[in-house]
Amino acid sequence: MGMWDWLFGKRKAVRVESPPKNPSGSARFEIKGGLLTLPTRGYYGLYKYSPKKAWVISWNDSTPDGRRGGHREEGEGRYVLIDVANDAVLVDARMPRPNNGAVAENGTFCLEDWHFGSTLSGTFHVFTSQGLPIITKVLTANILQSGISRNGLLAYCLTANSPTENGRKLALYDLKEGVELFVVTPQRAFEHIGFDEKSLQLVVKVSGGGEYRYGPDGALVDEDAADEAMLSSTNYTEVILTAEAMLQAGCPTSELERILAGVIGSRALGADADPAWKPTALKVQGLAHEALGQAREAIGCYEEALRLNPKIGVKRKLDSLLKRQG
Repeated sequence: MGMWDWLFGKRKAVRVESPPKNPSGSARFEIKGGLLTLPTRGYYGLYKYSPKKAWVISWNDSTPDGRRGGHREEGEGRYVLIDVANDAVLVDARMPRPNNGAVAENGTFCLEDWHFGSTLSGTFHVFTSQGLPIITKVLTANILQSGISRNGLLAYCLTANSPTENGRKLALYDLKEGVELFVVTPQRAFEHIGFDEKSLQLVVKVSGGGEYRYGPDGALVDEDAADEAMLSSTNYTEVILTAEAMLQAGCPTSELERILAGVIGSRALGADADPAWKPTALKVQGLAHEALGQAREAIGCYEEALRLNPKIGVKRKLDSLLKRQG
């Protein structure tokens, strides 16, 4: 299980505004300029297809009259699920602020409700193809991203930072059983999340082609593989943050050279051209040099880091090294 128990919200009936079947043909939709429209229903919104385009979920985060979208205090948005193969609108319903929908091959779909007002909060929803709730998770943090697996067996939700217990959490849900498998605080960055439905695992894709996995218990399947993937990333921020975390946690000497090489490589990837990240890259490189007993190299990195950012946090380390060097 995860670090704490997230309680599922009560299952509520979805207010469906159309019958399951649609012999009138009003499911005929148009896509233009990045929007899906249903002319006979007076509907338009963003959309996303299922992998084989047998289903499409669409959502509109605006008031019913369409005059105000995004952040607001009232005026429910709308979403529709279309069975493309059978030319039918199966769900036409409302929620306060629907966003970031996704739909699986079986028509199971997920949506994020970003809530009215300015409070850091949201609700992660997963529904059946008939609009019945499978997961309703009310959160005291904004939702950063979410998704559903190809065959509708798994779904995940990632929250942004928040002062509450729901802040910066990654959760995986078993949709067949309608339960939460785990919720953890992710310790590593990532670019994209996929699924292994057979093993009930989250597959985290890293920039540059690497990957690592979370098992159904929320633990990393192979922590060394995760570190290797992150240090080999083509995203310099991912490399720097991973290297710093590994050094702070303490790692065997055999890994220090690999960490140092990764940080030096991150500078060539673009950190040196980024004023916000070059001082941090130099600091972490200095930490790696110091851990390897390379005092002169560490001093050089710390001095340059402090010239670029006097508050980078290595002044005491530099003074200590200089004192030891005489």
